[in-house]
Amino acid sequence: MIKNSFLCIFLFMGVLINAQNNSEDFRSEKIRVVKDTVQIDSVSINPLKFRLLDAKQKPVHFSEYQVNYTEAFLIIDSKKYREITVEYYRFPKFLTKVYSPFDKRLIVPNTTNTGKLYSLTTNKKPSDIKLFDGLKTSGYITRGLTTGNNQNAVTNSAMDLTIEGKLSKDVAIRANIFDTNIPLQENGYSQNITDFDRIFIELYSKNWRIKAGDVNLKNEDSHFLNFEKQVAGLEVAAIIAENARVSASGAVVRGRFSAFNFVGIESNQGPYKVVGPNNEPAIVIIAGSDRVYVNGIQIRRGGNKDYTIDYNLAEISFNTTYPITNDMRIRIEFQYSDINYTRFITYEKGHYKSDIFSVKGYFYSENDAKNQPVQLSLTEAQKQILANAGNNRELMVAESAFIDAFSENRILYKKVTVGTTEIFEYTTDENDELYTVTFTNVGTNNGDYILDRTIAIGTIFSYVGSNMGNYDPIVQLFAPTALQVAVANARYSPNAKTVINAEAAVSNNDLNLFSDIDDDQNKGLATKIRWTQIVSDKKWQLLSDVNYQFIHRNFRTVQRFQPVEFNRDWNLVNPTGNQQQIATQISLHDKKKNTLSYSFNHLSFSDNFNGSKHEFNSKIKLDSTRFYINSSMLNNTSDIRDDRFIRIKAAAEQHFSKSWMGGFFNFESNAGRNRNTSDFINTSHRFKEYEGYFGLGDTAKVYAKLGFNYRDNDSIRSNNFTEINHRKTFYINSRIVQNKNATLNVFANYRITKNAFAEDEKSLHSKWIYHQRLFGNFLNFGTVYETSSGNIPRQDYIYVETEPGQGYYTWRDYNNDGIKDFDEFEIAEFQDQANYLRVPLPNLRYIATQRAKWSQSLTLNAGRRSTASGFKKILSHFQNQTFLNVVNEQERTGNTFHLNPFDFNDRTLIGLNLHFRNSFYFNRNLRKYSTVYTYGSSRAKQQFFIGNQRIKTKLHQIEFAHKIGTYWLLDVMGKTSENNLETDNFNTRNYEIKAHEVQPKISYLHSKNQRFSVYYHYTYKQNQLQDFEELKQQKFGLEYVFTGKKQQQLNANFTAFFNIFNGNPNSPVGYQMLEGLQNGKNYTWDILYNQKLNSFLNISLNYLGRKSENSDTIHTGSIQLRAVF
Repeated sequence: MIKNSFLCIFLFMGVLINAQNNSEDFRSEKIRVVKDTVQIDSVSINPLKFRLLDAKQKPVHFSEYQVNYTEAFLIIDSKKYREITVEYYRFPKFLTKVYSPFDKRLIVPNTTNTGKLYSLTTNKKPSDIKLFDGLKTSGYITRGLTTGNNQNAVTNSAMDLTIEGKLSKDVAIRANIFDTNIPLQENGYSQNITDFDRIFIELYSKNWRIKAGDVNLKNEDSHFLNFEKQVAGLEVAAIIAENARVSASGAVVRGRFSAFNFVGIESNQGPYKVVGPNNEPAIVIIAGSDRVYVNGIQIRRGGNKDYTIDYNLAEISFNTTYPITNDMRIRIEFQYSDINYTRFITYEKGHYKSDIFSVKGYFYSENDAKNQPVQLSLTEAQKQILANAGNNRELMVAESAFIDAFSENRILYKKVTVGTTEIFEYTTDENDELYTVTFTNVGTNNGDYILDRTIAIGTIFSYVGSNMGNYDPIVQLFAPTALQVAVANARYSPNAKTVINAEAAVSNNDLNLFSDIDDDQNKGLATKIRWTQIVSDKKWQLLSDVNYQFIHRNFRTVQRFQPVEFNRDWNLVNPTGNQQQIATQISLHDKKKNTLSYSFNHLSFSDNFNGSKHEFNSKIKLDSTRFYINSSMLNNTSDIRDDRFIRIKAAAEQHFSKSWMGGFFNFESNAGRNRNTSDFINTSHRFKEYEGYFGLGDTAKVYAKLGFNYRDNDSIRSNNFTEINHRKTFYINSRIVQNKNATLNVFANYRITKNAFAEDEKSLHSKWIYHQRLFGNFLNFGTVYETSSGNIPRQDYIYVETEPGQGYYTWRDYNNDGIKDFDEFEIAEFQDQANYLRVPLPNLRYIATQRAKWSQSLTLNAGRRSTASGFKKILSHFQNQTFLNVVNEQERTGNTFHLNPFDFNDRTLIGLNLHFRNSFYFNRNLRKYSTVYTYGSSRAKQQFFIGNQRIKTKLHQIEFAHKIGTYWLLDVMGKTSENNLETDNFNTRNYEIKAHEVQPKISYLHSKNQRFSVYYHYTYKQNQLQDFEELKQQKFGLEYVFTGKKQQQLNANFTAFFNIFNGNPNSPVGYQMLEGLQNGKNYTWDILYNQKLNSFLNISLNYLGRKSENSDTIHTGSIQLRAVF
């Protein structure tokens, strides 16, 4: 039915299209407006048939732009219209062609030496063949192979390539290709999430376009099929006639649409955990697919905007300058990675339009390939369960256990009998009959198992008795689904005052392709018709708008098409039945965009809801005064309740020459009563909000805005409206200084909440940003200070084995029990040992904190005065750089504020990251008694589910470099350091290591291209805890560096280590002190060779080797080819 309807639409469009005259002079250009003046064409254009459309393909009123038809350029507001479509006719060639009796290319100036104009022979040099000749390219392609006698051969590749330009006169290409198989984060989380629109190849001309790769499918022209989806596939679009366009897409879907709603916690900036549609915590959000709304208004993503989001962990955090309150209704719409089945999508659309009539058709199909599961492996029994379940998800469960082979990298169970009950018990005995078991959270006291503990490779569950736990050994089955939506949309405008729009849609939504049960609920219909009429068009324009909408109870579409808070606006609670909505509106508009409007809406659901709403809105600007009012009154009746919902929001603002002031009032009263008892419904609420503010300056330059907000909230207590709390908010938002030498921004928000039935609350959010340059750039400093409240997660993670060399961690079986414990994983010192990744698990446990942040940079650059004399000349040899960054999170208790980022009281300290580094230079980079003294320190405290971890480091280091004569270079480095680690539950990992190091190095500079170095390194380390381990290490080394004239480079290094270690080398402390080496004699060597093969191709050869007294020689080699564009 759907496909037939869609075919009829396109056949009808084809007849209309073929009836039109196709003119080669017609042009339709989509232009991104960067400047107010836009050059449309190179020749004059016809003013009689010129149309300008905005980004939503709606005509732009002629008063909004100017056109110079002779010169073919357009003047339009680039801030208001970022993207436009221009449709026009060029004048014919015989009118625009330049006529001349001579070819101007053959005319030369009189001063030209005509004796050199002709030659009997032409010497032509053979042209070099260039890759991507004529195209703009940037990026690289890398392919490599690594192998060795301690690891298998592994390949790695990376590509980040951009191509743009013309392939021919009429065809252009645009491509962006990105791919990598290397983990993106040092902690080993290898989930590869890249921005969409990064991998694609697009060919295009004036009349067609083909795009393959990451495609952003988007439709904003249809009411019932309004969506945006990021897919991987192919998209084709073409202008097939003067007024007709078609496009088709086919792709593999990379994500499924979902939405998550929650209410903000007072003064909690997050992070907040985002879960999937079935409360799944372990989801990965597709990058760039998120849309966040607060109280129905979309907010902006970005570190300097409103919020940030961690796509890997599905966590959202709000910036300090966007304070969160418990009155905020937050909705996140997103796509998440769902690859249970291979899912295909097709999307076709066609569009025909004339001066008074247009018609559009759309067909969308999204289907799971039920016989091509990706992450699932369904047995025949599980398929039968799905066949019997219909659309009831509660019936789609099955036993999860299956017999499996022993593996030290998996959690395995055996079956044992407790009384008469057969249960699963964790085991590491490979002689048992082993099972892999998946446990599902079924709710408190609904299951027989509990989460016992988490080890390095996974989570272990244990049996506690019938209905005494919250987990069962079952797995949720996911049925393959299919959705098709066909839409026809028509617009008729017989004159400039009348517009009639109509849209009809049909859908087929099958929630279980394995089952025929409930298939009678699959199909649905939706229609909408709207008539807009200009009744009077004088000084004030009078418009009428009538709108009718019908939605069948079974109609489903791709994404939300109703307003974000449609349910709240209409007091909808689980409405069922067919939906009908009638809306009428009368409005007045003038040329200054002042508006007055009244509208009446009626909404009904055939089973259980009827509602009527009256709305009055106005927006008026009188010289320097602006005000608006939005008000509505809703009366609705359902099968169990009657409601009256009144909303009023009004604001006024007065502008003066250099200042402004304003205020607003916001009122809501939603009173619902039970139809049987006439008692108030507990969800009834009422609030009043007042705000006043005053501002100075220009918000685009230097300004300051101060304001005060008061709000009181009422709820139902003892069947009466009772004040629950009232809140006072004082705020300032300013840019006090902004010039080429200084910037000062200040934001502060202080809120006091008086609660009638709970403790009072206070909150403070502030951010200060100050940058200053003084004395001609001699002194530069920057300061950022920030305070806020939020959460810190108690992070869970596991280790996952990967290909050797592709990980970041190594496993050291310190107790020789064959079990991978958390305290047995170390950061790998050598590439061939890096065979584990650390994968963070979804955070479900958070600790409330108060944050204080301080970031400071300071640079004293006297070197800029090198041309001075006297004392200033001496001063010019010196330079100093200081960097400090502190993020301090204290436990939130009561109404106390944590304003001091340097408060390290461990009793209340929850999280800490402190880094300080100061470097003092003499003759920096000159190799003439060049000296640099560096002091650094860091402190960190991290929250893990296995306990807290505290790290402290301290460093004093001095480096000296001096060139002796022409050929010799002396380098000396001396260093003392402290490295402390303290954990709550792993005493064997605790250490306080003090180290003293000295390294002289002398280099012979044979030429600019060759250097030979000899160095000696002495290190003494001692642990101040437990076994007081001690290391005396001597290191002798040779180094050779050669740089060839043909862009080739060779680095060779040989080092001999002589370690005298007192302690247990097979321990965390021993591994840390020996840095992965063994006690006694150790040898390492490496050779790195780079060669530039041609203008864009490079090859790298790398060989690493090491040998210890008690181990075999380890060889690791790699080759890498890199093309740079």
